[in-house]
Amino acid sequence: MEHNDSTILKKSIGRRSFLKGSAAAVAAAGLGSGLAGCSPLTKADDASSTEVDAVEEIVKPGVCRGGCGAGCPMNVHVRDGKVVKTSRIQLSDPHVTRLCNKGLTHALRVYAEDRLKHPMKRAGERGEGKWEQISWDEALTTIADKWKEVMEKHGPLSNAFLGGSGNITPDSQYGKRLAAYMGAVTLDPAQDRVFYAAFPPIVGASKGPGGGGRNDVFNADNIFIWGFNPTEGDSQTAHYMFQTKTHHGAKIVVIDPTFTIAASKADLYVPIRPGTDGALALGMSNVLVNEGLAKEEFMKSDTVAPCLVKDENGKYFRLSDLGKAEAGTPEDKCVVRAEDGTLGALGDIENPVLHGTFEIEGVSVTTAYDLLLERVAEWPPEKASEICDIPVETIRELAHIAQDGHNSINMGLGLDHVTNGMATFSAILSMCMLAGQFGHPGNSSKGTWRGEIAVGWMPYTVFKPKDAPGSPVFYSPALLNLMDTKKYGKQDINIKTLYIWNHNLFGTQVGGVKWRKFLEDVELLVVADVVMTSTANYADIVLPICHYFECESAQGADTRYIFYNAKSAEPLYESKDDFQVFNALFEKMGFQDKMFKDRDALYNAVFDNPAAKEANITWDRVKKEGAVLTFEPDERVMGGEGTYSTPTGRLQFYQEAIPLDTDYGQTIDIMKERLPYWEPPIEAWKDNPLAENYPLNFTSERNKYKVHTQYTRVPWLLEFEDEPYVQVNPATCKERGIADGDYIRMFNDRGTCTLKVRFNNGIRPGMVVIDHGWDQNQFIEGFYCDLLGHNITPVVANSYYFDTLIEIEKANV
Repeated sequence: MEHNDSTILKKSIGRRSFLKGSAAAVAAAGLGSGLAGCSPLTKADDASSTEVDAVEEIVKPGVCRGGCGAGCPMNVHVRDGKVVKTSRIQLSDPHVTRLCNKGLTHALRVYAEDRLKHPMKRAGERGEGKWEQISWDEALTTIADKWKEVMEKHGPLSNAFLGGSGNITPDSQYGKRLAAYMGAVTLDPAQDRVFYAAFPPIVGASKGPGGGGRNDVFNADNIFIWGFNPTEGDSQTAHYMFQTKTHHGAKIVVIDPTFTIAASKADLYVPIRPGTDGALALGMSNVLVNEGLAKEEFMKSDTVAPCLVKDENGKYFRLSDLGKAEAGTPEDKCVVRAEDGTLGALGDIENPVLHGTFEIEGVSVTTAYDLLLERVAEWPPEKASEICDIPVETIRELAHIAQDGHNSINMGLGLDHVTNGMATFSAILSMCMLAGQFGHPGNSSKGTWRGEIAVGWMPYTVFKPKDAPGSPVFYSPALLNLMDTKKYGKQDINIKTLYIWNHNLFGTQVGGVKWRKFLEDVELLVVADVVMTSTANYADIVLPICHYFECESAQGADTRYIFYNAKSAEPLYESKDDFQVFNALFEKMGFQDKMFKDRDALYNAVFDNPAAKEANITWDRVKKEGAVLTFEPDERVMGGEGTYSTPTGRLQFYQEAIPLDTDYGQTIDIMKERLPYWEPPIEAWKDNPLAENYPLNFTSERNKYKVHTQYTRVPWLLEFEDEPYVQVNPATCKERGIADGDYIRMFNDRGTCTLKVRFNNGIRPGMVVIDHGWDQNQFIEGFYCDLLGHNITPVVANSYYFDTLIEIEKANV
């Protein structure tokens, strides 16, 4: 690892010196001395400078994209055919007019020193870094021939594709269509799957066209930021929250183990013990119920609370049990009971009872609400206080705030990264129901934002063609845990080739050591990327992919706009874009009739849907206008009409069936999963015997200078943070003889990692927080991803980044 102590933050410099250094940095990045004119020096600025002939500047539309999900539009400034800078585009909605520090550095990413220049094949051992340059035809022919060979020997499931969030445009995700026609396996990184799997069965789809979207937060009286640090990880959402505080008087509550930037802006900060958020929500629910604060009329009108549940098997008592409907049909609704004993379908009885156990047709039933209250009764605030390390008075205060006014309760991915995450989301959402925090202005945010997807934006339909054999999906963490069985549910695991694109596996997934073991049996590993990552360095064949601004595309997720990204510069070196590469592979595999002949055909297919046609949104219009606003926000909020897109049409704190995100042959404790509960994380818990050797909770945080491992080598951003570091409470370090700024070794029985320590009193004793996004060769020794556990849970085989125990010691560096 290279380290330079002479950063701009450690020097006293004047304006002239700064301008010289900036111009030098631009030139070093490959823009050339003639392009340093993006901040041109004049003789008045520096007597040693020379006049530069004026160069015509062309401005084209571009879109930033990748793992942060913001999809921000920007101006791309071009001189002499080269990208020299980016700037903010002014849009009709000032709240969407935005660009962060990362977006401002794209010129340096285009001309990065570690850009992949040519197709290459491995010339040494895997990971050794020895390469031989080859032609594109040799590379693509080698790949296609190997695919055909292993398909003939082992069947179509012997080939696998793994795509990530490095570029989420339709042309970049096009490889999923090829995988479907090949009948190959698609590997899902299973990153944040709990977050996306938890909400639909409980509250319904919370993302779609119409409604207030992010703007609805302006109607909130209180804003909960729970396991979420928007100031670092979602800066384009954070401003909505803090504007609501400054302009509308809302109070902000932050619940997080770490004192984050968001916490510093809060009216109430709650430093919870890691992994105990579900226990806190259950404790708050207990207070709501026992202090008479629960909104029972809301529970009656908007949730499954009055539904009768069979005591014998936990299934709903339905109309078919009364002989009034055919089982399994939409008409076979849940039965509720009136005060006078009258039975009817949910929604047909005007004032159903919420409490009671009854015998109907010889069957014992109990209201779903009473079952919830039984579970909540197990969690008095005193018990929650002991587990969460939060004062009882604070738990009571949080419960009172939660039901006071209209609240925006924002749950983040920090809750997703622990093995009890599914139950945690269930517990928080159930608490929100008891507090009546759905269906009102200011309530929109429950994990995702209503309305923040453009009308007519339907790219994923083209990736699942109806005439294709299809592509079974294996979730990465489950795959790693099933290596010995060689079975993923009923499917054989016999992967012989793996094609990775838009994804740095070793830099973003759990189980790095286990992955290397798995890849020993893979005969061909192909990595397509813009730069040389730790994953690309491990490949057999590397394909150079061009930057966003070197090809044409569009983006329509995460805002109400569809943004056009023009081709601003010719691809550098021999790089191609993913669409070109996959079309070439379509041809070599004999699927010419299944591919889109060009990008226009692909995007015309994306907008070939009724919603786009009704809104008059076409690919030609997007290219012409650059930014198409597909709808204006209105006052609708999710559930405002009293209905939700769940199987019952109600909010479901009780789950009759447990939908599986993936089926790998697991066994589920259905009775436990039907209601919210709390249990400790599998590994990262103080009572785990493993904690005797590895007593520290290992966690990570998002960083304003990176999106996963993207931007991790941008020179301007490295001026602010130039090497990996881990934040630890001083008390934790002093017990081990470690001083602020020392180099330390983090380790467990899976791996080791050496890096610098920073003291931070905002970190709880007993845990460490690493700055997520550094790649392997940036560490002095080892890699932090190798420390990560790869436990899986029955309902969701997620990547549980925070379910890890480690120890630290001073390193000899």
